[in-house]
Amino acid sequence: MNVNLTRAELLALLAMAFAVFMDGLDSSIVNIALPSIAESFGADANAVAWVAVTYFMMIAGMMLTFGRIADMGHIRRIFIIGFGLFAASSLLCGLSWNLEILIFARTVQGIAAAMLGAVAPMVCVKFLPPTKLGLGMSVLMLSGAVGFCSGPAVGGVLIDVLSWHWAFFINIPIGIFAILFAFRALPDETPVKGAKLDLTGCALLFVAIVCAVYIVEMFARDGQATICMVLGVIAIVSLVLFVRAEKKAAYPMLNVSMFRDWRLDSAMLTYFLTSIAYVGIAYLIPFYLIKELEMSYTLAGFIVLIPSIFTIIISIPAGHYGDTHGRRNLSIICTVSMLASAVGYALIRPDMGWLPFIPIGLLCGIFWGSCGASLASRIVDLSPEKEKGMASTISNFLYYVGGSFGTALFATMVSYGSGSIGVPVDLITPEDFMDGYMLCMYVGIILSVVAIITAIIIDERKIKSA
Repeated sequence: MNVNLTRAELLALLAMAFAVFMDGLDSSIVNIALPSIAESFGADANAVAWVAVTYFMMIAGMMLTFGRIADMGHIRRIFIIGFGLFAASSLLCGLSWNLEILIFARTVQGIAAAMLGAVAPMVCVKFLPPTKLGLGMSVLMLSGAVGFCSGPAVGGVLIDVLSWHWAFFINIPIGIFAILFAFRALPDETPVKGAKLDLTGCALLFVAIVCAVYIVEMFARDGQATICMVLGVIAIVSLVLFVRAEKKAAYPMLNVSMFRDWRLDSAMLTYFLTSIAYVGIAYLIPFYLIKELEMSYTLAGFIVLIPSIFTIIISIPAGHYGDTHGRRNLSIICTVSMLASAVGYALIRPDMGWLPFIPIGLLCGIFWGSCGASLASRIVDLSPEKEKGMASTISNFLYYVGGSFGTALFATMVSYGSGSIGVPVDLITPEDFMDGYMLCMYVGIILSVVAIITAIIIDERKIKSA
């Protein structure tokens, strides 16, 4: 296999990989640190959850806005500022002397992550030729998978040996190196003449998305029902006003007319559904390993790392295949492997030990390794020519929102299925946990089946002619 990358293209991909790796690492490393953070500050599970919730709220609410700014010719600037802000906020997170300061620092860190998440996939569209789009998106998925799956293992070691503070401090040297590298790797751009940011559209979309993410993250918690109902109304009204505003805007924040193409809608739905299933299952597996198999945090982290090994092996070949042979067959393989993973996890039992996680990890690795070359690239393929840069950000946005929804949905389902509504997952008994675990796997199977259907109905030949 010969991908024929030029030096400039290779440097751009490496810069993008740094951004996605660090974001994935931070997203997962903090999750395993939450119990230690709660103990350090004497906080309960609901209070410490805001450390994760505010981070994802800012990513979801700001990513499309930064994507539009970057699309105006500011990719390099947004990338460098994002890394600088991420490193600085990581330092503040690690130095936080109370929970309120930590939550504030995580809010800032979420804004920085939105910058990186908006720009990273755009590098693939702007700095690579269309014939290498699948390769670029595969590198993006590979970097994110390695970062996300390395988080629990790295975090477990850091917490056991040092303290939770180092889950944030580890970002600082990576950020500094990435900034220095970006100055050399990414070319400076000429801003698009006459382009203006639609501030009204940005504000309305931010309100709608933040309200929606809050509802998804908090609706199952005690005392949140009324708040979530009010925010639901605000989200709907804001979204309606956003669509109306974008139709009238001279420089819309998001071209809503592009969503009239049912094929594009189907491609986005496929990616969204698989993101819900994949991240939701990934959220549950560490609890299974610790509760049912009584593993240490460190060993459980290394077991979770298994899918990334297979992702590393197939990502680049999958990207090359998608670029040369089309996305349809690869999309079907991708969604079928997600279904097979969900079925595999549903069939597993505690008395089987940890060995079944190797073949099931293989299936997860096949899914994530082929996802960028098929599902994410299809979204860009089907978008209008002028919106392909923004479409790459939308694909990353769908992953983050789908991941947030998947985490919240599976957390709620495991509580409902175990008969432990309102009880944090870590406090559910191992016996009851298995009942909820099985319900979650059934949900994952259903989502995967629907994703297979939405992947199949898109005709590959029509994509090529679009």
